[in-house]
Amino acid sequence: MNRISGIQDHEAGFRTRQIFKRIKRRLGRLPLSARIRAYDHELLRISEEMSAHTAKPTAAAPKLKELAQLKVAAMVGCPF
Repeated sequence: MNRISGIQDHEAGFRTRQIFKRIKRRLGRLPLSARIRAYDHELLRISEEMSAHTAKPTAAAPKLKELAQLKVAAMVGCPF
């Protein structure tokens, strides 16, 4: 069971719903992390912009992105 459920669609404001739609269009679903970030609208907006920017094919080579993800996971102690 989750400690926090996040903002539901009927609780979200206009701008938050627009950001939710962009995330759903890009990912195909709305992750719980986005719903939790929606408690702070500015954090949700900034994180969505950063995610959209880094997901662009011209942002970095796919191998470099994967290496960066592995490095960060190792730095934070992710047991993968």
